[in-house]
Amino acid sequence: GAHDESPVLVASDLIFHHPGTYPLVRCNACAVEYVNPRPTPAALGAHYPDDYFGYSRHEDAPRFMRPFLAAVARDISLRRLRYLERVTGRIQPDWSLLDVGCGPNRLLACVKEERGCVGTGLDFKPEMVAHVRDTLAMPVVEGTLASAGFTGASFDVVWMMEYLEHVPDPRAVLSEARRVLKNGGHLALELPHIAAWPARLFGRYWWNLDVPRHLVFFPPDTLRRVLADAGFDLVRVETFTLPLYVGMSIVQALGLRHWARHKNVYPLLSALLALPLLPFSALMPEFLFAVARAR
Repeated sequence: GAHDESPVLVASDLIFHHPGTYPLVRCNACAVEYVNPRPTPAALGAHYPDDYFGYSRHEDAPRFMRPFLAAVARDISLRRLRYLERVTGRIQPDWSLLDVGCGPNRLLACVKEERGCVGTGLDFKPEMVAHVRDTLAMPVVEGTLASAGFTGASFDVVWMMEYLEHVPDPRAVLSEARRVLKNGGHLALELPHIAAWPARLFGRYWWNLDVPRHLVFFPPDTLRRVLADAGFDLVRVETFTLPLYVGMSIVQALGLRHWARHKNVYPLLSALLALPLLPFSALMPEFLFAVARAR
């Protein structure tokens, strides 16, 4: 709620190379970092093209790549499940789960397979909703958490995997998450780790900066405070990276940008540059995984 901020950097859309620059500032009261001024909703829509990787499905990849991509997606989902269950214990088949910004619903499909629990997906993109409903035959709602109109205290777990940093008003989203969660239910968040050294080292070339799609960045202490204001107790925070992830920041810092234009060579080049650093990946956290309990 404060308006006293200091400049951090000025960034641009390095992934899709759309025009424009986006100042990132730090709040002097709470240390949250955010894009200011914010793009309008209409302007933001242009930054989520159909080939945005959050919408990608391994079924659409070249046939020889599908087994590899499916294995990577499953590994990511299993890690998310493992981090959550360190707090909640084993998910039971009768639990009510919601994945906000579910995309192609890989996480809930994995939870269904591993735990026998059928959760509900939520996404604003009609193509993703159609895929979840028609191909996966799983429950899904089109819209946002604010527009969905879920009954209060109806979920045991709400997931927001790489979601909160995309929304213009994260406090309102967290308050709505608290409303739809049962007392004692859990909120799972996966977020960019803005306070870790890769973010500081690479600055505006940090892959996880990803402005203007990423609008707000929470250091751990600030995340604890905003969760408390919304009615949550932060129970556990994990920091992690993905293998070879730092390579994408190295590629951008060396001058190869516009991922959409070079996406056939980007992953290979990133992997080659990051391979020597693989033994040290645990020392290069890129993400926070936080689990909070609803009071």
